[in-house]
Amino acid sequence: MGHFNDAPSEARLLEAEDVLSGGRHGRGVDERLATLMGALSTPTRIRTLFALMERGEMMAGELAKAIGMSSSATSHQLRVLRDLGLVRRRREGRSMIYAVADGHLEVLLREALYHVDHARLSEEG
Repeated sequence: MGHFNDAPSEARLLEAEDVLSGGRHGRGVDERLATLMGALSTPTRIRTLFALMERGEMMAGELAKAIGMSSSATSHQLRVLRDLGLVRRRREGRSMIYAVADGHLEVLLREALYHVDHARLSEEG
């Protein structure tokens, strides 16, 4: 797993059993997963994340225009996503530039999109 190269060599990846057992490695994993899924449960956050995925880094004002929301509503969604570690920001002069925090989230969102599309095509067929 290339994306875990910076993990300590003795570390092991969490598995479904860790969620089910709540054991030593999995304590709170179910709550953390539920928090992540909850953050992804609003259409405005989904649009925000997909805009960042497709366009890369964006200023909040550009992002607001891209997703058709007010600047204040966009800033609120960005704050929620940033607090959960799903987006990152950096300062460039007086502007804040936002981006998706890491590739794991992009994989999760693309798989969710494929699932929705698969269900849609199954219904049509």
